[in-house]
This record gives sequence, C-alpha cells and structure tokens, in this order.
Amino acid sequence: MIEDLKVRERAYELWEKDGRPEGSEELYWRLAQEQLEAEATPQAASEWPATGEASRFDH
Repeated sequence: MIEDLKVRERAYELWEKDGRPEGSEELYWRLAQEQLEAEATPQAASEWPATGEASRFDH
C-alpha cells in the first residue's frame, strides 16, 4: 500500500500541472494512487504519459 503522504504530494503535483481545476480533489487522489501503484510494478511504469492525465477520467 502506498503512503498517504506520497499520494498527497503526487496528487498536488498533478493538480498543479493541469492548471489547478477546482472541485477535483478525489480525481487527482485516485490518479496519484494509480500512478504510484503502477510505478511499483516495473512492467506498468512505462504506460503513464507525463502530463494531462486527468483527461482520461470523466469529470
């Protein structure tokens, strides 16, 4: 399981990269969790694009 502090930091980083959209806390939390879990699995780590990742989720 990924530590909440790491998820929080990643979520904030992603949120800032996407222009700080309001009302999207849960979206970025989920996205950060998925990224960190994928990074912990070597084969999945290369599947993540570098920016604009929130666009793959419905708002």
